Amino acid sequence: MTEEQTAITGGAHLASALRAEGITRVFGIPGTHNLEIFAQLAAEGIDIVSPRHEQGAGYMADGAARVTGDVQVVVTTTGPAVFNALTALLQSFTDSVPVLLISPGMPLTHPGRGNGLLHEVRNQSQAIEAVLGDSHRVTSPGEVALALGQALSHMRTGRTRPAYIEIPLDLIEATGPGWLHPAVTRSVPAPEPSALRSAAEALAGSQRPLLIVGAGARHAGAEVAELSEALGAGVLLSSNAKGTIDDSFENNLGAIGVLEVLPEVLGDVDAVVAIGTELAPSDFWPEPLPLPDTVVRIDLDEVQMLRNARVTHPILAHAKNSTTALTHQLRQTRSPSLSKAAAEWLRDWQDTITTAAKEEGAPWAQLCGALNDYTASAVSPVVVAADSAMCCYYGVQTGWTARRGDRFLYPAGAGTLGYGLPAGIGAKLAAPEARVVAIEGDGGAMFTIAELSAAVQARVCLSLIIVDNGGYGEIRNEMADRGDTPAGVALLGPDFPSMAESMGARGLHVQTQEELVTALKEAEEFAGPTLIHITEDSRAAEDMMDAFRPTDTSTATSTEERDLT
Repeated sequence: MTEEQTAITGGAHLASALRAEGITRVFGIPGTHNLEIFAQLAAEGIDIVSPRHEQGAGYMADGAARVTGDVQVVVTTTGPAVFNALTALLQSFTDSVPVLLISPGMPLTHPGRGNGLLHEVRNQSQAIEAVLGDSHRVTSPGEVALALGQALSHMRTGRTRPAYIEIPLDLIEATGPGWLHPAVTRSVPAPEPSALRSAAEALAGSQRPLLIVGAGARHAGAEVAELSEALGAGVLLSSNAKGTIDDSFENNLGAIGVLEVLPEVLGDVDAVVAIGTELAPSDFWPEPLPLPDTVVRIDLDEVQMLRNARVTHPILAHAKNSTTALTHQLRQTRSPSLSKAAAEWLRDWQDTITTAAKEEGAPWAQLCGALNDYTASAVSPVVVAADSAMCCYYGVQTGWTARRGDRFLYPAGAGTLGYGLPAGIGAKLAAPEARVVAIEGDGGAMFTIAELSAAVQARVCLSLIIVDNGGYGEIRNEMADRGDTPAGVALLGPDFPSMAESMGARGLHVQTQEELVTALKEAEEFAGPTLIHITEDSRAAEDMMDAFRPTDTSTATSTEERDLT
């Protein structure tokens, strides 16, 4: 549409442009300075999801963006509301998730050194740009639609990341003409034939090849599996790539970036193909990664191509078409006997990895067993929205058997706490057919537990599993491993099931794997969230729960009440 609009408010320009771009839902909280925006969003028929905190809004949008692959929008008011959301947007930035943050800012004529206006921040846009890198402060009502078109054009092309649009609060209700500016995207570059030939030649003689696959290859699961079979290569997944291929795929090593055995595995590899992954320390904990001399890397981001590895064969293109083309080249040049021998080498490592995963994930074996039983019986895709908690990265990440199409939403880069519940809410709203399970520790859960109320209001059907070890278990262990006396980590937590009931959710405590499976299945029948509380049997739990255990043995928590591990 290029016809000049009549003089409408900046808020109306925003709402009409969002609607024209197919945005049907925003996450956010109204405030004094953004009332015109919310009025116009409602007038355009755009659904408004109301969290209880702006950080929750950001995580909800992040979860929705991960399952849809498209931009999700957060609208806040000025000052503290923006910075409340910024933690969540940092998570989206580090994990390459397309979330657009929109807020008012100080008026165009606001004094440069401030005058004490409500929510005043002298340079809000610059502060956010320091985190996100993409910030646009508009200067007229009609520029709002232009800013949106430009932001979406950038966010939908190449590597997806968040962006920010700031509308001075005096422009939100000011009127002015403008045009819609439809977002444009450039076509995905095709891989260079010479780069493909060179990579195939380097891989043709490999005896112990490995694919390292990140979330940038999520839409190339079948192609990754075909390349693995052509090479006889193992497949190592980042946390957010879990579900790209079946965990039961015969060459899959899993999302084992947290395991202590990983450096040994990589040290035995003679060639790596990295596909859509940062190779980041937050995904693969050994730093730096011990990579072999031959590193083929497929990535859309030419800057990222040079990070965290010495790349010998760069392929600057989309994961899907590049992986297909590389497989075609290899089938013409690689001996089938080499691929067969490589697959046999792989089996030995799979046994070692399975043993290591079971040992490191032992405290959460029954949690993973229940999740596996539940997933096996599910017809719809299962989405696990995880937190940065031991039960998730040591437990579920390696112990849950995901199917191709299932999702593991994990806050890898920034490692924020409180992500699981709001991200799960956003995921369920965006993919209502999915079975969504959020998993958090008791410490992280308290960061955003208020969003349980938002889920009740929105009638979001999901399960929230809270794994209780009495506090910040990982930090307690790190203190102990340093030889320190753990301090500040044991938490006197609430009665989680009762708290859930007080918010209108279902709440229950389970003790066995079978009870957990039953609870997950029953949660599907409830028109709202179900909180399932379990207690952890681990060295952290034993220490921290002692801190608040009654000295009167008649009221002490029994071992039997803490038996779900």
